[in-house]
Amino acid sequence: MLEKITYSSSGNAITGPSKYPMVQDIPVNNQVAPSQAATISLRGGVRAPRLHSDQGQPPNFTVNSVNRSHGEPQPIGQPPPESVEFSQWDGTLRSPGSTEISQVQRAVYSRPTHGGSIPESSRSYKRLSNVSAVVPLSGLSPFGTGFTRASLSTTGHGASHDHPNFPTSGESVISHRTTINGATLSFHHIRYEVKMKKMPWSRAVTRTVLDDVSGILRPGVNAIMGPTGSGKSSLLDVLAGRKDPRFLSGQVLVDGAPQPKNFKCVSGYVVQDDIVMGTLTVRENLYFSAALRMTLKCSKAERKQKVNEIIEELGLAAVADSKIGTDLIRGVSGGERKRTNIGMELITDPSVLFLDEPTTGLDAFMAGQVVKTLKTLSRRGRTIIFSIHQPKYSIYKLFDSLTLVYRGRLVYHGPARHHPIRYFINLGYECENHNNPPDFFMDILHGEAPQRAMDGVDLNHIIEEPEQMHLVGERLVREWDQSAECQSVLKEANAIASGLSESSNNLHKPKRRKNASEISYAVPFCRQLNQVCWRTSVNLLRDPLASIVQTVVYLFFAISMGTVYFKMNKSLESGIQNRAGLFFFSTLQVVFVNLGSIELFIKERVLFIHENSSGYYRVSVYFFSKIMCDILPTKVLPVLVFMPICYWMAGLRTDAAAFFFFELILSLTTLAAAAIALFISATFTLFGIANVVVSIVYVFMMVFGGYLINLKSMGAWLSWLRYLSIFRYSLGGLMVMEMNPLQFCPATNTSTPQLPDTRQCQPGTQYLYDQDIGYETPWDLWMNVFGQIMITLGFYVLCYIQLRRIKKYK
Repeated sequence: MLEKITYSSSGNAITGPSKYPMVQDIPVNNQVAPSQAATISLRGGVRAPRLHSDQGQPPNFTVNSVNRSHGEPQPIGQPPPESVEFSQWDGTLRSPGSTEISQVQRAVYSRPTHGGSIPESSRSYKRLSNVSAVVPLSGLSPFGTGFTRASLSTTGHGASHDHPNFPTSGESVISHRTTINGATLSFHHIRYEVKMKKMPWSRAVTRTVLDDVSGILRPGVNAIMGPTGSGKSSLLDVLAGRKDPRFLSGQVLVDGAPQPKNFKCVSGYVVQDDIVMGTLTVRENLYFSAALRMTLKCSKAERKQKVNEIIEELGLAAVADSKIGTDLIRGVSGGERKRTNIGMELITDPSVLFLDEPTTGLDAFMAGQVVKTLKTLSRRGRTIIFSIHQPKYSIYKLFDSLTLVYRGRLVYHGPARHHPIRYFINLGYECENHNNPPDFFMDILHGEAPQRAMDGVDLNHIIEEPEQMHLVGERLVREWDQSAECQSVLKEANAIASGLSESSNNLHKPKRRKNASEISYAVPFCRQLNQVCWRTSVNLLRDPLASIVQTVVYLFFAISMGTVYFKMNKSLESGIQNRAGLFFFSTLQVVFVNLGSIELFIKERVLFIHENSSGYYRVSVYFFSKIMCDILPTKVLPVLVFMPICYWMAGLRTDAAAFFFFELILSLTTLAAAAIALFISATFTLFGIANVVVSIVYVFMMVFGGYLINLKSMGAWLSWLRYLSIFRYSLGGLMVMEMNPLQFCPATNTSTPQLPDTRQCQPGTQYLYDQDIGYETPWDLWMNVFGQIMITLGFYVLCYIQLRRIKKYK
């Protein structure tokens, strides 16, 4: 005999029979009848007890009927409207072919009666606090928070019992994997234009990317498909608030309200190219996001727990401590890298997650795994919106809604699976047997799908002409605009927007959107600087090209120059020339080694734009972290460590003042050269162009440094350029400090009675005078330090301005 157990919702308490207390785990034994599972009726979302087996294995059972509203149980033995299977201990209830149930990890069951009671021993259980207990439905109210209340009902009766351990609506328990109530996005008459120039001097031409696009995207998996250049990625970026609003008109509403100013920070956005730091592990990348995007109210333990939950949720436990990988470091697979990108955005529990072609660059299997992960996320209530090109069928069947875009216009927008196929069949297209639906849709948009003759014209004979292909596309747009499905979508979109202060009629008048974007930060400046500096330092230490090669280069140069200029004498024939040559090549080394700094902002531009616009850190934090943890340790520190080798091997002045000034002037020269390179790196997006420009600047400064040409012989209209040369300040400071007190005499005595011996030696100041280098006052020496500092500060300020001017919109 089977006894029906009833659990019902009353206020904030879930009640059940008194003899079956509503505990965290309900005990079961081998006498459970799997085929006699109770009917679950859901209202909004459900929390139910988890089955517990004394034998350590979960019972497998099937829920015969699942309904969103109260109703009669489906009779056993008849085809159920939905069949949901519980297949693992804390696993997932899967709902094949339906989007009503997203995820269930606990359930109510029917059990046999044991004389009206159950043995006390079988009620023993061990609480597992890391098991989810929420069932999100696609019909949940968007932007709700916390847990939901539910009614779990079967036939029967029983008394009530309060359950104190059950989280109720609005309660947040960090040890439980909470449900995110996804948002409903509606977009109204979106029009997006771009201005294009064939040449910098030519007149700009306006191109319409999106033209009068409207629709609704609800919680679930929402795919945007279309041919290359159709505008699918642009539509995604518009919805995500990542397009320049100056060229955008129309409205994007979130649950019937305008997008919040910080929508980019509270929603998740995964770019097409993987931008995680390759030298960090999966866990470290996720913790970096958690440290910057979770508020200070969250402890370190809570952040780590959040990271562990995401690792488990995305199936990354096996590679959690593996490096992502770079060109020189072997790392995780492409699918695992993509899931790590997704995990970075899940740290904030966003209600909406955008992804730009998440399957690009992945094989069929990895692409399927990524989309299955997105499907799992949507089952917890998130709104997943992504663009995709042409997926295989196993991926397509995971879609809840489909949007087809053709040349900036919609040709279909509604439920996925068989609905779009039926829609196009009604238009006269024929879907061949065993044809992949996405391939069928792409063939239609390219004018290559089989079609019956309509209006006396067989389109199969004219689709090869580009003009006729365009006509086919225009016809598809026109058919959609006139379809009942489109009118239904527009009617519902206007109903969603009816809560706005503006009347629904105003929605038909596209308005130019203002730049209301705002970036909000979860942690203060110091926390941001600490975390970004940590990541930069770890990346530097684990990058063999940066940490080893540059060290070897500096060491090789120092020893080479020290060997070539070993123990320089003070002879008139070679002493002056050798010292000038050593100082020139030392300056040349510390300047041109900064060519490697050009790639800093170019290589990480996409990463910087994404993280800054998503609220990870401020521009100033990123700027200072590069100076503190990249320029100083890789450019300045080697000068301080290795250049003394060259200094003492060459036999320069042995007093402390001369040595420390040598270190100071070369360090400032390095900082100035790095500032120039960083400014150019922030200005240009192509490495080749930036490399040429910075090389020209360095060579230009080298010419006016005073070593290759005597500045006295230069015209007055050019001689002022010496004050813009870091070579001039470096050579000037080194030469004044070294040459000022020295005397240089001939190697052999060539004096004659006609020439006194006092004219045989020449002071070092004579060379300074000949080279037009001031030496008479202390300012003549420290002017070189001041000049280097001013050039350094000037270019760093320009670099920071350029970083702020980088377009944060796509």
